[in-house]
Amino acid sequence: MTTAQSKLVYPPLDYSVTLADAVDFHIKHNPSAPIYTFAEEGKSGITDISFLEFGRATHRVAHYIRPARDGPDRETIAFVALTDSLLYQAVTLGIVRAGHIVRNG
Repeated sequence: MTTAQSKLVYPPLDYSVTLADAVDFHIKHNPSAPIYTFAEEGKSGITDISFLEFGRATHRVAHYIRPARDGPDRETIAFVALTDSLLYQAVTLGIVRAGHIVRNG
């Protein structure tokens, strides 16, 4: 176990934290800890995506979907994407962060 993993701070497990809140919690408390680790085909080594990088991506998606949170809340947004789970989850959480409901394919 690496040092970063042994020092993680966890959000409360009492259902008081939404998924978007959990990402913000980790941005604040565990910014450099990896949320995703993957290897690229044909390359040596691994790539880590930190909570900070992932969280910032969800904020960018939210701003793109709904700048300044203008308009009505809780609109249903459906999307179909043939992509990796990292991008798919960043878009899904960005839509949730924007105050909308996600309808997956």
